[in-house]
Amino acid sequence: MTKKQEPWTKEKVQRYAEVMGKKRSKWIYASFAKKIMKNLELLEKNLTNLTILDLGTGPGFLSIDLNKLLSDARIIGVDLSSEMLKLARSNALKAGMSNYETKLGRVEEIPLESNSIDLVVSQNSLREWKDQKRGFFEIFRVLKPGGTLILTDLNKGCPRWKFRVFSFLILIAVGRQSAKDHIGSYKNAFTFDKVIDLSRDAGFDEIAGEGGGLELFICAQKI
Repeated sequence: MTKKQEPWTKEKVQRYAEVMGKKRSKWIYASFAKKIMKNLELLEKNLTNLTILDLGTGPGFLSIDLNKLLSDARIIGVDLSSEMLKLARSNALKAGMSNYETKLGRVEEIPLESNSIDLVVSQNSLREWKDQKRGFFEIFRVLKPGGTLILTDLNKGCPRWKFRVFSFLILIAVGRQSAKDHIGSYKNAFTFDKVIDLSRDAGFDEIAGEGGGLELFICAQKI
């Protein structure tokens, strides 16, 4: 039997961690965490003792920033890379988190029970999913009734020149090899309207968001 290839090698994970662990990059996670909180407050959600799924948790930085804002939440980080999850656990430990756990898995088969999650968050992982339609159905499955999905990713509907400028800035900021690890996935980005359609098809009723810039943002409710 052929051994299943690790999607993120140890070297690739280390390169990613070096780039995203820098102060100029980590603000991306803190900014999204604050936006998540703002939207939950606008929805008048009960913010105590939440169970949160960080889908595509990567190095765990978003979970760490969410923990600063929701210290009594249970946070579950799911990622398809075992090497990335090792890094996430290490970062969470350094941050003093005792309420963070990780699970190896894909969005197409989330390793969690149905109706078990209050909030699903995903930052820049949508374009990495193998099957986006199935992914949204799985997110809907694991959310409790009244649960919320908050997601952000690159917006394919933005002007092409913005993507070119963005790719060039990424190259300058992180170097050729690290840029090569990620720029290819930008071609797999979705338009805001497509993400709205995927959410609606999965069963989400109340969907709001933003799709006018380089990144899209959606906040969807399971009623």
